[in-house]
Amino acid sequence: MAEKINYETYRLGTKDGEIKFGHISHNQQIYSVYLNNYLTDANHYIAMVQTGEFDWQKDSTLCRSKGSFAVIAGDNAKDGTPSIDLTANSGDVTISAPHGRIKLMAKDIELVSSGDSGTNGNIRLKANEKITLDAGQMVDIHGKVSVKIFSDKDVEVMGRNICNLIGNFVNMCDGSDAFAASIGHGRKGGSATENRQAATMLA
Repeated sequence: MAEKINYETYRLGTKDGEIKFGHISHNQQIYSVYLNNYLTDANHYIAMVQTGEFDWQKDSTLCRSKGSFAVIAGDNAKDGTPSIDLTANSGDVTISAPHGRIKLMAKDIELVSSGDSGTNGNIRLKANEKITLDAGQMVDIHGKVSVKIFSDKDVEVMGRNICNLIGNFVNMCDGSDAFAASIGHGRKGGSATENRQAATMLA
């Protein structure tokens, strides 16, 4: 690919820093405005990108630093008004820390998913080791249609004081129930449908 040339590039700068208009980047893209820490060899700049290899890169803003990046605001914000507002009009929002941790700290934290169909409006928590819910007082789990707890191995429900299982109908199945159902023997108090379910639940 031939290198781009912008004959209208304009530069202002000193030994410490520079600002360029119409700068050509290392990947042959045009930065309308390029503010650069000229003194360091590290990547430390802010760019208002004019072109891009993909449509989503055009007219974008790029901030790059090898040091930390801090945003401090909201000294005059009132309760209930946003001090920092990040809005993506389309596409996703990605926050990544491949070599560290992500911490959200606040007086209250709300995660809200407001999907408008049966395929979205979901919140997923996924970990390759462990998910811990630790509350100083209570943990409430509420589902308007169904709540399921499933494990490929063990499930333990413990209450050091009282453990209540309450329902209009409580159906409990153990290994012997599953075996009995699998050979055609009905479970005590169970319907034919429940017998079939028992035969597959613990298989």
